[in-house]
Amino acid sequence: MNMIARLKMTSIPRALATTLTAATLIQLAALPGRAEETKVDPLTTLNMEFRSIYGQAREHYAATTLPLIVCYSDRMILLDNDLRDEVSFISEKYTDLKVVDHVPLALFALLSWHCDKPLSTDTLKELEKLRTLIKAAEPSVDAFGVDAQTTERQHILLDHSVGLIELLLRRKEVSAKQLEEFCRELEPLIMQNVDQAVANQLAIMDKAVTGWKEKLGPERFNKLTVVIVSGHMPREKHTCFQYFSRALKVKEEGLRIVYSEGEAEEKPARELVGTHVLDASIGTAFFKEPLRMHRDLLSDGAAKYLKSHPPLQRFSKESSK
Repeated sequence: MNMIARLKMTSIPRALATTLTAATLIQLAALPGRAEETKVDPLTTLNMEFRSIYGQAREHYAATTLPLIVCYSDRMILLDNDLRDEVSFISEKYTDLKVVDHVPLALFALLSWHCDKPLSTDTLKELEKLRTLIKAAEPSVDAFGVDAQTTERQHILLDHSVGLIELLLRRKEVSAKQLEEFCRELEPLIMQNVDQAVANQLAIMDKAVTGWKEKLGPERFNKLTVVIVSGHMPREKHTCFQYFSRALKVKEEGLRIVYSEGEAEEKPARELVGTHVLDASIGTAFFKEPLRMHRDLLSDGAAKYLKSHPPLQRFSKESSK
């Protein structure tokens, strides 16, 4: 029996079929014994064809959307036909300042759920370990190659952290108020490190992008798309998004700048760009709004329904009768 015949005789619920790729459904159809069990209606087969066509279009746009910059947490890559240029924008200075900032953050993470009660043996051992690590690392601060004021700030952050640890090892307990005061006291110093680190990162990024702009020329650079691959938490006002938003004079995500919360791999990042470009074309063609498909297509209908059917009212009234 050929593949098309087997597929038509295979049973896949229509609702489930809308969440599967055509390739997956074809594989399911090819499994031994599936043909006798169930059948697929023509609408499911039709929807599978839509998904296949959409996938091919997305691959086309992903492959042809160039030039493209894929920006990760520590590097960015310029892609343009045969050109591939990679630049790391995280320097040793950035890393050094970040490591020092992580020390008081580590203390908070360790102690925040042990406040106002005796510290456990395991927590005290972890404090001792942290103190040993800090003291071993502190001499490295003098080799950071930064100005005297910045060097002194690192020593203050580390010394205050060690001071809290030694106090807690004696008292074997920490209050929520005490921990909060420690955090608030060091906050200005932590943020000064943050400001210096991000300034260093952005300067490196700008130097690289300026060089790429000259290499591409004005016409190619104006066609540039950027995909930023990062985690969920830093999405709001992401540093790289802020930079490229100003560099490309784009205020919102969706057309020339795309944010991906996926894995730090090039293939899914490029596929997401393809989705954005294809959906922008769909939004323009059907709705005269390029970003219409960049929000839930059901959103307008949902708003209308919820306005006339407020949640938790209709069925609660019925059940009280």
